[in-house]
Formats: sequence, structure tokens, C-alpha cells
Amino acid sequence: MKHTTRLAAAALKVTVWMLSIHHAGACPYCTIESMTLTEEIASSDVVVLARLIQEAAPPADRPDEWGEFGVVDPETGKARFRIERVLLGEPLLRGAEEIEVIFFGEASTESQFFIRGVGTEPIDWNVPLALSDRAVEYLDRLDDLPKEGPDRIAFFLDYLQHDDRLLAQDAYDEFARAPYADVQAIADQIDHDQLWQWIEDREISPNRRSLYFTMLGVCGTEEDRHQLRKMMLADDRVLRSAAEATAAAALGLGGAITLPAMPEMVSMDQRRKQLGFNAMVGCYLKLGGTDALDEVDQLFLANPDAHPSKVFGTLIALRFLAEGTDQVPLDRLIESMRLVLDKPDFAEQAITDLARWQDWSVLDRLVVMFKEAKPKTYVKEPIIAYLDQATQQPGYIGQRAAAAMAELEKLDPDAVKRSRSLAAFGFLGRARAGGAEKSDDKELDDPKPNGEKPKEEKESSTEPVGPEDAKPIEELTAAETETATEPVRPIDMRVVLATPLLATAALMALVWAVLRGGV
Repeated sequence: MKHTTRLAAAALKVTVWMLSIHHAGACPYCTIESMTLTEEIASSDVVVLARLIQEAAPPADRPDEWGEFGVVDPETGKARFRIERVLLGEPLLRGAEEIEVIFFGEASTESQFFIRGVGTEPIDWNVPLALSDRAVEYLDRLDDLPKEGPDRIAFFLDYLQHDDRLLAQDAYDEFARAPYADVQAIADQIDHDQLWQWIEDREISPNRRSLYFTMLGVCGTEEDRHQLRKMMLADDRVLRSAAEATAAAALGLGGAITLPAMPEMVSMDQRRKQLGFNAMVGCYLKLGGTDALDEVDQLFLANPDAHPSKVFGTLIALRFLAEGTDQVPLDRLIESMRLVLDKPDFAEQAITDLARWQDWSVLDRLVVMFKEAKPKTYVKEPIIAYLDQATQQPGYIGQRAAAAMAELEKLDPDAVKRSRSLAAFGFLGRARAGGAEKSDDKELDDPKPNGEKPKEEKESSTEPVGPEDAKPIEELTAAETETATEPVRPIDMRVVLATPLLATAALMALVWAVLRGGV
């Protein structure tokens, strides 16, 4: 069962790594593609640099006792390596100078290999990774870097587009994890012109383009806004229609049979210009502030013909500006997010954001949306989550939300139940911490004809008011203002993520043990 224990330990290390990146601050638009070299070392028990001295024996050319499709011997393919340097876990090697590791890659006795291991008796080695001389030097320099902060991230600037793909990948993943504040802190070290060369590179990946737009947002100028605007407005639908008409006319006049491919080529070029659109819009807004947001509202959020991908990209950019910068006041960003409520494909996301930003002014509008929602649309659950959070607010807002909840629960109790189940597992957004202490009575209109705001009672009840206790909205009085329901407390997402991962690790360990004859 030693193999079972080692596999479980390895799976646990990976699980811990995955949970750690869940909470890490990162480039707002970047997708983390892989573990960094630093993280790989930290998640290992032993790490060495070694050279290949004996290749693995070739597999047998005939079936073994199990037949042609029998069990494969896990010891097959072991090559011998001589340890050059121990980077981590020297005591676990107990003076060993050579190790045997499963390896079927290109046999090179000149290269050094980066080899990680987990466990102790014996050590389970990962597949060796060949390093260039520059990569060995890079690895050495990682030890001297600070664990975090601007000085650390500045080191990776020179490697983002390095010829050695391993170094370029590692530098990207370091930036993808870096807090945005660290990127801002090194703005004067970023080569502005180089960024534009990378952004306009036809071979650049969407993830890297998003990173470079993010970096441009901290070092860009007013002149950059004009170029960004051209890129944002690129629309394949307009040019494709023109290309299709041109191709049809040319074919009618006896043109080449390849002409029908021209519209698709035009579309591909336009789509390339749109790569990383959410980061592109975020950069535009970061450089232009409120004036730029006014323009973006008209182009994409208030425009009924805006392409869905552009609406979604703008929504992501609004989130970043609201929660990652102070470039635009939150009240102004909320105005833009309300426009998304008119987009059926994205309304549920806007509702979650408005709840997190504590905008209770749309409460009555959401009640109407719930009642008018079409079957099989996912908008009712976010509305219930919004109302659940609104009921936690003191005063008039809490009362109105509780009354609305009681009314909607009678209309569709299943939707309420689904919403609370999702919220319990953290799948629906919640308001910011401490939001219940803030009074937002002024954000809702008083249903009283004279428009007066409800007055506070001298003493409020300490009993929470649930939906079943609330009156309908039209029957509320100004005195009924100081109650709130107990929130549904979400389960820690670390538990939700870790449970299936650990279960999978346990199953893998059991299968491995069976194959090795350990069970």
C-alpha cells in the first residue's frame, strides 16, 4: 500500500495548489495555463537536475504471460540518470548519486533534466523535463527572487516572449497569478512599444493578448485609445456581407471558384482582431475612465444589435473596474450594469453583480422579471439570491425584499428551493461582507403616495422576518422597517473543490495498488 499512500500524497499536493490559486489575486482577464516552475518545486518532496546516462530498455517484442493485451509492467521504460544537483529534499535521497525514472523522451546525454519526486520510500519520480542551458540559468535565478511583490514580477518581463517556450510559458503563468497592483507598480519598466508589437502579432494566443492589454492599461496613453477603439469596433458581420456580395458578383462574371472562400477569410481576420476583447475593453476603460464608459455603453450595452461576445466582454471589464480599480466610481459602473438587465442572455450575470455591489434600486424591476420569465430560462434563481441578500439589509429595503420573497415563493416554490441550494454551495454570488450594516433606504421609492421615506422605530425587533411572515409589498407600512432574514450560509468552496479531487485521487490510488498487486 506504499504506492497508494504516495499517490494520495501527490494528489493532495495538487489539490492544495488548485485551491491556492482559487484565492490568488491575478491578471483579471488571464487564464492560468499551468503550474509555474516555482509551484512545481514547492509541490514536490524532491527536485534534482540530472543527466541521462542509460536509456530505457526497449519493450519486449512478444506478448508476456498475460497475453497480447495483458497488464503493462509499470517498471517498464526506466532510464538511469546521474544526479548533478539537488534543488530540494537532499536528505530523502540518502546519498544516492543515480536514480531510475520512467522516460521515453528524446535521449540526450548533453541536456540536464529537471526531475521532481513525491513520497519517501521509495520516491515516485515525475517524467523528466529537458532543460536548455538558458533554462538552467533561469532556474537558478528563481531562488533569488522575492516570494511576491513587484520586484518578483519585474524579473519575468524579459521572458514573456522568450525563444525557449518553457521560459515563456513560465513567465506568462507568473504574470497570470500576479496581483494587479504588482503590475501597476512596474508600469515604468514595461516597454510600451514592445507591447503593441506583441498585441498585433498575428500568431499571438488569446491569453497572452489579454495579458498584454492588461499591461497596456497601466502604461498606455491617450493616443492608445484611438487604436483600441478601432479594434473594438471591428465587426465581421459588416465586412463579411460586403465580401459575400463581391464574391457572388465576381463568380457571376466568371471569376475563380475560390472566391467563395473570401468572406470566411475576412471573418477570420476580423475575429483575430477581437482576440482578448474583454481585456481590450478593460484597457480602453482604464485609460479613458467615465468618458470612455459612456461611449462603451452606447456601443455595446445600450445597443440592441451589439454582438453577444462584445456584451459579455464589456460585462467582464465592468467587473474588473468595479473590484480591481478605482478608475470609475462604483455608482457609475452600476448604471452600466443595469443596462445588461435588458440583455436576456446576460441578465442573470448582471443580477449577481448588482447584488454583490449592493444595488437594491432594481428590486421591484427584478420582481417583474421573475413573474414574466419564460420557462426554462435561468433568471429566476439569481433573482431569488438577490432578494435573499436584500432581506439582510436593515430597514425598508429588508422589508420590501421579504415581502417580495413571500410573493414569489408562492408563485414558484421550486425556483426558490433551487436558488437556495445553489447558494448553499457558493454557485450564486453574495453581497460584499459588511453590507448588512449599510442602509440603502434611499435607493428604493416609498410606496406611500406622498413619497415620504419610512421613519425608523425607536426599537426594532430582534426576530428575523422570513418570507412566510412578510406582508405583500402593497400592504407594507412605514413602521415595518427593521427586519431581516437569516442568510443561507455558503459552504466553503475549498471543500466543494477538494472533495471530488480527493475522491478521484483515492480511486486512482486503489487502481494503482491493484495493478501492482498491493491489494
